[in-house]
Amino acid sequence: MKTLVSALILSASFIGAAQAGELDYPPAVNTQSTVTRAQVQQELAEARANGELVFGEEGYAATAFAYAGDKTRAQVKQELAAARAQGLTDAGELDYPPVQG
Repeated sequence: MKTLVSALILSASFIGAAQAGELDYPPAVNTQSTVTRAQVQQELAEARANGELVFGEEGYAATAFAYAGDKTRAQVKQELAAARAQGLTDAGELDYPPVQG
């Protein structure tokens, strides 16, 4: 009985020691900022305007789409049909390698 109690006390002390060592992990890092919130927001707006933001897992830069507000729907459809006729469009992952038309 004494050995059982001793074993339990000993194992409890090891559990306490293991948990005490984890209290300081990961070590504290100084995260004091040197820029203001307004500066960060301004830098973000500049990065968006320059197309420098990265989205997704691949790390590709954001695509800037041209605004075509002066074109009609019929004009856009006609341009798409011409691009398809020239083989300038692809249909996604299923058309790999790309095929003409």
